[in-house]
Amino acid sequence: MNRRALLTLAICSALAWNGGPDRMAQLPRTMLWAWERPQDLRAIDPQTTGVAYLALTLRLDGERITRVPRQQPLRVPAGTRLVAVARIEGAAPSLSSIDELTRHLSALARPGALAIQLDYDAPRSARPFYRALITRLRRALPDSVGLSMTALASWCVNDPWLKDLPVDEIVPMAFRMGADDQVVRRSLEARGDFACTECRGAIGLVTDEPAPRLVGARRVYWFQPGSWTPAALAAARQP
Repeated sequence: MNRRALLTLAICSALAWNGGPDRMAQLPRTMLWAWERPQDLRAIDPQTTGVAYLALTLRLDGERITRVPRQQPLRVPAGTRLVAVARIEGAAPSLSSIDELTRHLSALARPGALAIQLDYDAPRSARPFYRALITRLRRALPDSVGLSMTALASWCVNDPWLKDLPVDEIVPMAFRMGADDQVVRRSLEARGDFACTECRGAIGLVTDEPAPRLVGARRVYWFQPGSWTPAALAAARQP
């Protein structure tokens, strides 16, 4: 399939998508990101807290795709609701690589994972590729499996490119925002929420930075710079 056909498929599928079932409804309001380090989370209450664990890293280098599965142990109590996170790094390859990437990502939809979450800081030039990948992945996943994506917080303030993406959840990362920090925080203080309505159902926070003040409840994904500790778990609460 050529580039024009793939882009047409991505755009048409996104416009036709109307949200479908609430695939994320089974997830609790508090989620902990468990990144690539040993994580012992057996102390959490699985009735109130879920875990979004880094399951796979895909490194892009031209047309070469390197697949790096999780290497570190993750311990959670029985009944914990899980989200499998895929981190994508590097410049976007050609659209011909989407089939291979979709196979790697859809394989994460194994028993126990209620949703897959994509984490890619897509530069502007990679957005057509990323939209096409998201669209293809949604079509490949079982209807019962949710599809979530992280987003730079600045995308949710003044960038319309997230509109109509076929995802069940967008998680703006309101931490480690660098040069955008003050712009994002001032916008949130003025509006009480993100300008992009698609970004109002969830938020990503970190345990060692103050959380912005937002109106209304939403799912919170907490990031901990190191391994989770009792003190870090105590800090991870609804802001």
